[in-house]
Amino acid sequence: MMPFLSTRAADGSLFAAAQADEMSEIIKRMVEAPRLADMWHLDRQFYALMAAWVDVSQRMAFYHAIASVPWGKAYERYNASLADTEKEDAKHFDWRKRFEAWRDIADKELISNMRSKDFLAAQRELLRSVLDLRIRQQEVADRVCRLFGVPTQHDLDDLARQITELRREVRASLRATQRHEAEGREGVAGQSGEG
Repeated sequence: MMPFLSTRAADGSLFAAAQADEMSEIIKRMVEAPRLADMWHLDRQFYALMAAWVDVSQRMAFYHAIASVPWGKAYERYNASLADTEKEDAKHFDWRKRFEAWRDIADKELISNMRSKDFLAAQRELLRSVLDLRIRQQEVADRVCRLFGVPTQHDLDDLARQITELRREVRASLRATQRHEAEGREGVAGQSGEG
């Protein structure tokens, strides 16, 4: 089953893009299906990973569609502004002025788009799906690491945290030792000065 799904998921044709919802639903049903004794947990995690990847692909396409809108609007507005110029201005072509006009128009359109509810919603959904994909990737990586006896990212994070805590304890112990030694020297110096 995996070669079929991975071949369909890697297909970049328009047919595959049109079938993404169908594939996504099939994979989701496989993930949410009852747990069977002959289906490994790793297979289920790979299916969940593929479903998350398809979701990211769909959300990315939607995000790109919304993010490309202001470029078209800016182009239309810029062409309209060029049509307003007369033929005499064409003789005195100043690319800096035209670039500034394009930049101003494009900036206004991009800022307007980035503040729109559609753009923010698409960006939010894309971020959520990417984070979900990352979680699924980490689950598969942890599972494979456990299968081969390799430390997982969580194990390495715990180890790094323990080392950091030990370094703090050693530094605090060294400071306390140095403080006691300094106090002891001051006490000895004070006693010899009295005598």
